[in-house]
Amino acid sequence: MKPIYAVALLSALTLSNCHEENVSVKETRLDYYIESFDVDGLGFDPQLKVVYEYGESGQIDKYTVLGYNPTTEAMEMQRYFVFSYSGARVDRIAGYLSGADSPYIEDTYQYLPNGDVSTITEDNHAAGVNSTATFTYLENATVKVSYTFSNGGAFDYEFVYSGGNILSDTTTRGSELCSDGQYTYDQHHNPFSDLGYVDYLLTNLSVNNRLTEDVNFVGCAFPSLIPESYTYEYNDRGYPTSATTLYKSGDPAAKSRREFFYKPV
Repeated sequence: MKPIYAVALLSALTLSNCHEENVSVKETRLDYYIESFDVDGLGFDPQLKVVYEYGESGQIDKYTVLGYNPTTEAMEMQRYFVFSYSGARVDRIAGYLSGADSPYIEDTYQYLPNGDVSTITEDNHAAGVNSTATFTYLENATVKVSYTFSNGGAFDYEFVYSGGNILSDTTTRGSELCSDGQYTYDQHHNPFSDLGYVDYLLTNLSVNNRLTEDVNFVGCAFPSLIPESYTYEYNDRGYPTSATTLYKSGDPAAKSRREFFYKPV
């Protein structure tokens, strides 16, 4: 089952239009970011680097994930993801492990006539499990995403979207409540919202950066680290140059940091 704490979607009313507007008006784009962890209070250790590539139209073509190898003391490529489009919309994302010729995972997209995402189907060839995320756009700025899996698993993620951000959400499995959460945001640009696509885990689409989250995990599953608050540094264009996450579970010294690097359009 996908993590029940995955969050963020686009507007229930202007999903595709929001993407097209972001792509056309942004003056900078995310080049890469480095993610580091401090688990003992002795300093941040870089563990991950994600690099983005774009086509002439400004659409994302590929991103590559590199992980830190303690033996070589260097970042080494682990996997990469290739995008294909139908017009201005993503219709397929294929993920490849380093050195592989065939994808280990594939996401395919379908859209409603107004351009909103209707389904994302994920074929996880490595795990041997397929799944589908089905989007239902409800009243009062509420969106429900139903996840069903080929192994019989299923859960629903429902959230309230206002001002371009997720304000509250609930995750349920059948009649069982898994979690519910409340969130606050800053007024600066979220660099992931400019990438222009709905990711399967719904993590990259709030237009601002999250400041706090108060999530009550009731059942189903419990993450080992639960984020509580975020602090940022910004550049003169209003994009974060660093984001530090503080957690309310696990080692009280544990925290993580992302450093963002940009290039002009």
